[in-house]
Amino acid sequence: MAINDAASIQENRAYQDEEMEALHSIYGEDCNIHKEDHSFEVQVYPPGEEKEPDLTLKLRVYFPETYPSVSEPVAEILASWLSEETRQQLSTGLKKIFLEGFGDVVVFKWVEWLKGQDWMWQEAKVWANRSRSETICKKQKGVDRSDGSFIESTSQLHQHMSFKQVRSKLGGKDVANVLQPSTGNLSGDIDGKGLDELDKILGIFHGASFMEKKSTFQAHLAAVKSVDQVETVMEILMHNRKIAAATHNIMAYRISIPNKGTVLQDSDDDGETAAGGRLLHLLQIADALDVVVVVSRWFGGILLGPNRFKHINNAARSLLSACGYIKGSGLNTTGQTSHRKNANQKGNL
Repeated sequence: MAINDAASIQENRAYQDEEMEALHSIYGEDCNIHKEDHSFEVQVYPPGEEKEPDLTLKLRVYFPETYPSVSEPVAEILASWLSEETRQQLSTGLKKIFLEGFGDVVVFKWVEWLKGQDWMWQEAKVWANRSRSETICKKQKGVDRSDGSFIESTSQLHQHMSFKQVRSKLGGKDVANVLQPSTGNLSGDIDGKGLDELDKILGIFHGASFMEKKSTFQAHLAAVKSVDQVETVMEILMHNRKIAAATHNIMAYRISIPNKGTVLQDSDDDGETAAGGRLLHLLQIADALDVVVVVSRWFGGILLGPNRFKHINNAARSLLSACGYIKGSGLNTTGQTSHRKNANQKGNL
């Protein structure tokens, strides 16, 4: 049978129509059929998770008149988080699936295969977290005025304040008084304004939170120039009931000592064994200086094993990058490290 005769083309188009109708019945509102140009597109999401726009991948398929008898569909893979290397890997995978089932309709197999690429969805999540953190960081740093001038970031204004200076900035009031409502019990809604004020004074930035197997992770950071300032930041963070209630608040900091040509650095696991040292190692590799980073983890009941370290560092890396602390690579071995003893050495695995 000639591949380009009218009968063959008509038969192929019939197969295509049947395939598109079947796909529409399976994926419903997540797909669109364009019969006028013989194309089909479907939104693909990570399996078992809520649909999030930031994690959407769109597969757009064009059906040539020789599909499925001879040719494979022309596939476009669209997502804002896709690197060119990832796109090439996916295209190679789609082609392999078509060749393995040569002559059969293939789009359903393509969609389900894409859903199962865990490495790709992990890449998407890292991108989405970084993007959200950059947005949050920009909002916290300041906004452009309509007249073209710029509101200076609170971190630039207040990033090196001591706890005594914080109290002075609050008009002599203690932190507890700022957070204490005039009536009623202390709650997240009531004390939110006070917490925001303290964050602005200290220049504390909060990254986007994300969940993995019911455990939630969120990074926080602030610029510091002394250990006293690190302790101030930690004290302010612990006034936030949500952060204080985290199962672990893993901390690491690095402070440059120019007159000695050294770096003062330290970490705290807060019960998540070895997590603080890994977080500090990330700061060393990134050559991040004069900054304290805290990653909160709220344990959700499902053990993550070694993957928990990856999620902790991903949360920290995203916020460090968004706030301009990722400058390069290479371990700085000139640091002076003090050794903080942890009361609880056993973490949730």
